[in-house]
Amino acid sequence: MRELFFKLFRDSHFDTGISITAFSLTHIIYLVLIFGAIIGGWLLLRGRSQVAKEKALRGLAYAVVISYLSDFFVHDFVYGGLEMDKLPFHICTVLCPLAAIAQFNRNGKKILEPVAILAVLAPMMYLCYPASVGDGEPWCYQAVQTMFYHGTLMAWGILTLALGAVEPQIRRCWKPAVLLVAITLWAKLGCELLEHNWFFLEEDAFYIGLVEDGIIPKWSLMIINPLVFFLAVLAVYGVCHLLRAKTAKKAAV
Repeated sequence: MRELFFKLFRDSHFDTGISITAFSLTHIIYLVLIFGAIIGGWLLLRGRSQVAKEKALRGLAYAVVISYLSDFFVHDFVYGGLEMDKLPFHICTVLCPLAAIAQFNRNGKKILEPVAILAVLAPMMYLCYPASVGDGEPWCYQAVQTMFYHGTLMAWGILTLALGAVEPQIRRCWKPAVLLVAITLWAKLGCELLEHNWFFLEEDAFYIGLVEDGIIPKWSLMIINPLVFFLAVLAVYGVCHLLRAKTAKKAAV
């Protein structure tokens, strides 16, 4: 049975030599499928009742949690042991429990806006440059699970905003800022305790050696990384404001 599972979860089944690399055909196909599914979901749900929208968002949140937790049961077959990157210290992985709290906890609405906005940005950044998706074939477990997790997390974030579960207001931009600070400190704790590069606080996100070569000090990443994310957060608020203004203008005509 154990050998069967090693075969099921191996990187290559047909020895095609095809893998997901940044901006390759397989990468673009995944992006088209993910964004196409999100747009299709929005078109399908935008005219439905609030109850139907809530059920869809809850279903996506369940899918994120199940995809994340079930993955730990097969790490031995996929990675030969625990894969450190999958622990909840990266922004994408820590968003799994945060999204679950925001979606299912009775007090979760208090953090729904900042969590949803980060759930749009963090997986989108990863999907646009999937540096750790592995060298396996695009249909192997590691590739499918990684892209599915990030795609579903992003779908939950986008549809939470697009379907009106929360209406972002720029005056509340301090909430994502506070959350980013908390995530940075949490990731730094993980880096110190387990000696791993979570939230890219030990080396730059592109691994081009900015810290190793002494170009920037390592401590500066604790400022640069959340600051870059916060600028992206402000851009999301701007897009949401423009879309609301456009919708209001159409309704007034």
